[in-house]
Amino acid sequence: MPIHMDTRNEVAILAMDNSPENAFTSDMIQQFNAALDRIEADDKIRGMVVTGADGQFFSSGMDLQYVMKLEAKAIKIFFKTLFTFFHRTFVFPKPMVGAINGHVVASALAFSMCMDYRVMQKEKAVCTFPEIDVSITPPSGCLAMVKYVIGERMTDLAFLSGRKFDGAAALAAGMVDELAKSRSVIDRAVEVSAELGAKKPHLFAEYKKRFRGETADRMLAEDMRYIDKEMDVTMFQNCDLSCLRSLP
Repeated sequence: MPIHMDTRNEVAILAMDNSPENAFTSDMIQQFNAALDRIEADDKIRGMVVTGADGQFFSSGMDLQYVMKLEAKAIKIFFKTLFTFFHRTFVFPKPMVGAINGHVVASALAFSMCMDYRVMQKEKAVCTFPEIDVSITPPSGCLAMVKYVIGERMTDLAFLSGRKFDGAAALAAGMVDELAKSRSVIDRAVEVSAELGAKKPHLFAEYKKRFRGETADRMLAEDMRYIDKEMDVTMFQNCDLSCLRSLP
């Protein structure tokens, strides 16, 4: 099962377990959405944490090996599904905290920025947008969402360089909000989610919608326009995945 769900102190813990790098596939997104449905409908769950199953990666982003095998129409459907999922997480009515317990790469890093708070392990993990090295063009809506979190200059630097940000650098860049030892990343994320979940649920959801709703809708519309009008699916025929193998 690509998604495992547990609960602790009224906080749901979703662990991505799609070996070997917890990469996004259509099945994983479908299971993630099903888990979000359960969490949203359960008043006893006040918040949630997203993490990776034990391993080197929190997530490597979309599964490029999977995407490269799809036909052109299916690639566009996959991307629409992926970015609609990101939109949902960005405005999800309950607290969502990332427990980044490994490398977080490309669209997975964008996904983590949809969350309300990110706790990253200090050791042996990097944040990176390697699209320029992989030879993939990110849609402008996704770029706008990253700019919303870390600002225009840092977004430019991250995407144009493909730089690997270790924990300290990621914290300084605003990619994450807090560092913790690897053994306590999930515990600390659960604490933060519980703290946020202790707020009045209807106000938390309303504030989040007001702060992000219009921006989220605009970014999703731009992503859909890019997929329909501009995306060149042939770029996935020549992806260079060697940069992923060079991660520590």
